[in-house]
Amino acid sequence: MLIKQSDYHRIYRVINSLLINENADPATASMYFSTFGAFILEHHFKVKAKPQGGLAAYNLEGKLILFADRRDDGYVSGAGENFHCWVEAEGWAIDFMAPAFTETAPGLIAHSKMFQRPLSSMAQSINDLRQSGDFFYRSEPEAMSRRFADWRKHTMIGDLATVAANWFRKSPKMMQPSITVRDRNGKSNTVPLIGNPLAGAW
Repeated sequence: MLIKQSDYHRIYRVINSLLINENADPATASMYFSTFGAFILEHHFKVKAKPQGGLAAYNLEGKLILFADRRDDGYVSGAGENFHCWVEAEGWAIDFMAPAFTETAPGLIAHSKMFQRPLSSMAQSINDLRQSGDFFYRSEPEAMSRRFADWRKHTMIGDLATVAANWFRKSPKMMQPSITVRDRNGKSNTVPLIGNPLAGAW
């Protein structure tokens, strides 16, 4: 593993807590999880981490989870609205949004788990997701660049990424159970550290 499960869980909870406080749209949550997650990995672990986006497919306990749109020709694409983002870092694929799949993926009845797998273990195609934990990604660089260009125009994105990195601490260091953030109007708000418990890894 690139990072310990305890640190993965902490990164997920920090980002999750900030998103809940911002009432972020679940449809764009993977952009936050991948961007903030990559920022924390670079800042605290000194690894080269890059958000990627496009088509993502997972076999999670026998249930196929697909982030894609069906095209007119019958094929699927990750360049539309149902895209997904993940992090690639030093040969590893990490999805910090995975613990929230139980809330965002319809029909998935499972415990929240970590998703951190070697990229070398990725399935050959979307049709080869035979056992739980199998995954397939197809990045869509142009579509992702367009989407992120608009998204990053919001100044709060960079501010929140910095807050996330400052809040996170590597285990076994103690983490603050909550932090105080200011909104655009200067009003203070206490953000508790919350998130689903993990029951292992996919």
